[in-house]
Formats: sequence, C-alpha cells, structure tokens
Amino acid sequence: MTAKLYNKLQECELVPMNFGLVMVLTFFLMLLSPCSIVSAFELTSQYATIYCEREDILRQFNNKLSFGSISYLLRNKTSATAEDEVKNKVDVLIERVEAILDMHPDDFRIRIVILPSAADIKKAIKTTSSQDADLDAFYTPRGKTVYISVSNIRLGVLAHEFGHAVVDAYFVVGPPPKIHEVMAQYVEIHLYD
Repeated sequence: MTAKLYNKLQECELVPMNFGLVMVLTFFLMLLSPCSIVSAFELTSQYATIYCEREDILRQFNNKLSFGSISYLLRNKTSATAEDEVKNKVDVLIERVEAILDMHPDDFRIRIVILPSAADIKKAIKTTSSQDADLDAFYTPRGKTVYISVSNIRLGVLAHEFGHAVVDAYFVVGPPPKIHEVMAQYVEIHLYD
C-alpha cells in the first residue's frame, strides 16, 4: 500500500523527496489532491494518458471538443467508441500543434486531467502552484500535465496548453515564460490555418 500511495502522489505532483515522509502521509492527502478524484477513469493514447472522474465527463469532453473546419484531420482515424474518439482527437491535436510549431520532440508523452468544472480547475491550480488564478486550463511542466475543465472546453484552449507541453518537451532549457506564452498563443491563433 505504501508503494501505491507513493506512486499516486508522484503522479499528482505531491511527492516529497524523502520516502520516509511519504510513509507519514496518509490517505487524507490523497483525498485532498485533485488527482485523486480523476483516477477513476483512465485512457492511454499514443501521446497522452487521459484521466477523469467518470465516464460521463469523458463523453461530455468528447461532445464539446469540435474540430470544425479542421475535422478532415480525423478522416483516417477509426473510432468504434467514444473512448477511441477522445484518444484520436487528442493525438491528432497534438500532432497539429507539433506541425504548427515545427517542433517534434522525441518520445513526447503528457497527462491530461479532465475536471468537471471551473471550480475544480481553480482547486487544481492552488494545489499545484499555490496561486489563485481564473483559468479554463493550465499546464504544469513538473508533472507534464494539462488540466482542463469540461465545462469550459474549447479546441483552441486545449491546443494552447498542448503548445506549452510541446515547447517544454522540445527545449532542453526552456524559453522565458513570456516567449513560452507567445508560442502557445501562436498555436491557438494558427490552429485553423
């Protein structure tokens, strides 16, 4: 159980460096973590592991994630289930972001945590960064994790966060935060070109 707890905390970016301290942490810490909520449903795609609390949240995410004029990018993908469709959409969007930035990092892999509401995003921000911000989504480089609210999902917002992840994975020493943000905004602006 202790190893499982350690692995869970590591996934959720709450792992202290001292394993002895991990043993002191109890199930209570897992209950406070936004990641403990989302581990009930998990999908693995080519580039991402996708977590959410319930299957209905995943279906809602899938229904709201519309590719519009770039839906042709999905034409060669087979989706027998909603889960397959989500995996295909995520992988195609990541590939689109890489193409826009002309950055193709080796062994690119991220986590995506789909949360039910904007309030849950706010809690996740406080947990991962001790900041109080009003965002629809955010990326944490330490955990290589994109957090997004299903209530405010837009393709451009998700592409923007994927832009942060691709830039982070591409550079050995990342660009300054303002340049990082400009590159992610560039992705969002040119998504439909």
